[in-house]
Amino acid sequence: MIESSAKGRAVVCISYTSQMPAPRLKNFHHQIVDAIGNSIVTGAYPEGSQLPTEDRLAETYGASRLIIREAMKSLAAKGLVSIRPRTGTHVLPRRQWNLFDPAVLAWHAVTPTDHKLLADLMELRQAIEPLAARLAAQRAEPSDLDSIRAAFSAMEKANNKSSYIESDLLFHGAVMKSCGNQFMVQLETALAAVWRTSFQASSDEWGPDAQALALHRSLLDAIVGKDPVSAEKAVFALINRAAMRIEKAIQS
Repeated sequence: MIESSAKGRAVVCISYTSQMPAPRLKNFHHQIVDAIGNSIVTGAYPEGSQLPTEDRLAETYGASRLIIREAMKSLAAKGLVSIRPRTGTHVLPRRQWNLFDPAVLAWHAVTPTDHKLLADLMELRQAIEPLAARLAAQRAEPSDLDSIRAAFSAMEKANNKSSYIESDLLFHGAVMKSCGNQFMVQLETALAAVWRTSFQASSDEWGPDAQALALHRSLLDAIVGKDPVSAEKAVFALINRAAMRIEKAIQS
């Protein structure tokens, strides 16, 4: 957790139980990466700007220079910054960011107001998921159907937004894995971050709603019934609904 001290600098606080040793360095590193990465994605450090020096960042976040240096390496690996001797660390253009990185998408999801990014996510889903659903309806094995059913059952039982999103991720992941195309199956890991951002922006605060569950039920029934046309239509309906809800949320 990042808190402000009386002197105005940010301090990273780590809580842990006394029963086990705390992986302090690891937690500290991740929280610093989170804090700076979120600041970059939300524009506090704009594209092309030079980040403060290691000493200044260490002072700001109450961290050592070593932790700041390692955090910069992590952000560089995600395509957010460029580190060069003598010229310092600069924020790279958005087009160079690794948008499939779960952390980068998670930082967008915290305040999902980037209309272009969310629209691009919907287009990506429209390009991949309908075909995956069509293939799943043709190729899903009994074990695949069991996974999809189990995920849907978890969605029905979800009683808050967090548990609903986790179940929704399992559902769409199970559909993707059942399509039988080895290249599309490998996209599931990357798409998980895309889905999470999309679901976070479009889901109700208190969990599932009747319309969302009905659309997922239609997709499940189409796959179980080996009806590829209906499966494809069900996915398009789900994505279009998400896109409309995101649009409404942005405009409100």
